[in-house]
Amino acid sequence: MARSIVRLLLGDIPAWTRRENPALRQELGAASKLPISVRFGRALTVVFGAFVLLGVGYLIATNLLAHPAGQTLSETVSAVVFFPLIALQIITSIVALTSTSTVVADAMRRQSWDSLRATEEGAAYALRARWVAVFYRLRGLVGVIIAVRVVLIALLLFDLTAFQGRYLDLLINGITPDVSIFVTILLVALMMTAGLLLPLTSIGFDAAVGLLIAALVQQRTFSTLVQALLIVLRLFVMLLLLSAATQFLSGSMLNWSDGALWVLMTVYSAVGDWGLALLYLGRSSEIWAIIPYGILISVALVGFAPVQAALADRLLIIAARQAQKKG
Repeated sequence: MARSIVRLLLGDIPAWTRRENPALRQELGAASKLPISVRFGRALTVVFGAFVLLGVGYLIATNLLAHPAGQTLSETVSAVVFFPLIALQIITSIVALTSTSTVVADAMRRQSWDSLRATEEGAAYALRARWVAVFYRLRGLVGVIIAVRVVLIALLLFDLTAFQGRYLDLLINGITPDVSIFVTILLVALMMTAGLLLPLTSIGFDAAVGLLIAALVQQRTFSTLVQALLIVLRLFVMLLLLSAATQFLSGSMLNWSDGALWVLMTVYSAVGDWGLALLYLGRSSEIWAIIPYGILISVALVGFAPVQAALADRLLIIAARQAQKKG
């Protein structure tokens, strides 16, 4: 499912990312069929965890049942799934980082690293195989993250039919800049595209950072310390951005300059929630109305996604060069 989603969004994928690739097949290992009792237990755990997360999300959305989660179906669903999905995204980000940061040390411990280095581009193939394996191993979490966003996009499209199809006209009334309905539709389409791309590029970037750690730091103690520092830094930045964005949407930061608010919401959407908040039109329209040129944030996000992917690829190249020297 995850690979199908990637192909749908990004087109055909390179041969080295397919399970048929020998390096990736070795990285993933032979698939073993688990007993039905184990599979049932895991499925039950997943379902229970999902209900717990949704329950927590509902309590947060209703302020401990003090008020309704929303006035419309799209607002309710967006409010309920927001924090559970943020939690899943944080978990996915951390796992992507930590699961790639020991690839070199693991190969050295198995005494297979020298043979990899002896082969032309052997280190690069090994690192890229571990990077791709992250998406295969996290396909369940990635699938949920994307699936929920698809539901939010479907609700967003349903909202566009409100007021005899004039809902979007009402949302852009009086915003800066004054854009036509055709341009607005294009910008909303870019916003939805960014909401689907950013989880994939962000996970890929985190996995690439882990590979760079693996190439530069082989000692497990130091590697663990670097990972812990990066995880703490990531959590701090995400919570800081989430807090600032929440304060802005509650009207507590209107004394900031328009430029500062635009940068804040763009950075928050790019690295804070991966475009999640913007997938509810009611929230997006608030940003458009308050921040001049806020409707153009979607353009920045669609531009950020390929840049982040290119940075991840560059980190892979640097990590491979550094790893090739290790021995």
